[in-house]
Amino acid sequence: MFTDTGSNNSRSLEDNPRPRQQEDNSAPMMAVFGGMFALMLVFLVVINAVSEAAVRERLKDSADDGSYRIQREDGGFGYSIIVFPEAIRIVETAQGIGRGAICDQGSAFREYVERIYRDSNDQLLFFILEESVSTMAEARNCIRELMWPQQVSIGWVIADNEFLKSVMLDDIPEYIKEHADTIP
Repeated sequence: MFTDTGSNNSRSLEDNPRPRQQEDNSAPMMAVFGGMFALMLVFLVVINAVSEAAVRERLKDSADDGSYRIQREDGGFGYSIIVFPEAIRIVETAQGIGRGAICDQGSAFREYVERIYRDSNDQLLFFILEESVSTMAEARNCIRELMWPQQVSIGWVIADNEFLKSVMLDDIPEYIKEHADTIP
């Protein structure tokens, strides 16, 4: 059996200098850790700003002619336009122009036509969705009006439901998927 005799050899916690010394040593460590954390946050903000600027620059460069062009056998290029029943959409710029406003002064379509047909080997390719032939005819007439008397060529693809189903739907933008789903 063991009994505590209350010997003088045992010290109380107040007499022990170690806990006080550990407290004194941890304060500078916390300051260093906090400073490093703040520096890392500033570094993260700077890296984020630089990478955002780089992404913006890449996006600006991708808006140049040719991001969505299709090479032709004669060395020219075709630029895609999707024709909906009530509007056309320029694939390269993602601009939509409503039927009836396609050939209006200052229209995005007019500017695009003038830019594409500067090179005589290039042409527009119309992807005509169901019930969209009259909208495509309006765009074609606009090209005739703008480019007269220069001879230009256009191409078209009838993109009906069967055509759209034959293409992997994961590769088709959402606005086309929505249109394909609404057609009976």
